[in-house]
Amino acid sequence: VTRRPGEGVEAQLRALGLRPEDIDIVVNTHLHFDHCGNNALFREAKFYVQAEELRYAYAPDRFMKNAYVRQFFDLEVDYVLVRGRYRLTEHVTLLPTPGHTPGHQSVVVSLPDGRKVVYCGDAATLRECIERRNIPGVLWRADEALRSIDRLRSIRNAIYVYAHDNEQLELALP
Repeated sequence: VTRRPGEGVEAQLRALGLRPEDIDIVVNTHLHFDHCGNNALFREAKFYVQAEELRYAYAPDRFMKNAYVRQFFDLEVDYVLVRGRYRLTEHVTLLPTPGHTPGHQSVVVSLPDGRKVVYCGDAATLRECIERRNIPGVLWRADEALRSIDRLRSIRNAIYVYAHDNEQLELALP
């Protein structure tokens, strides 16, 4: 996904009448640079990340090391280290979806009407990952990635949100 001027995080928050200091919870699906590059904006927030993801970010395998940019995650912030499935609130659950990275997690938001908004992160980067059971291209472990795709596909009444699907940019969520 590419952004034009005015489409950055701070501009989007301003459009909603918010400032970075108004945000008190950040969920990092994983710690690749394109998913945590704005963490420093939210110094007052608690950052929910899988413990295995933070551990791996400091010592990744050689084929993944360029995706982890230390200055984006090695910050003096309040990390809440999660291990496995985690109920963040009554309606928000963090679901482990390893494969793209060892500590990848997706976010499931339960709506009052029974539907679930599922932010896949990079466990399913495009609609085709879910529809065709395709694993994304950059992987830590393919077998784990396929299990995570199956886990996401098993969620009933799901509205999937993909991290890198430009065709979904105009999606209007309830």
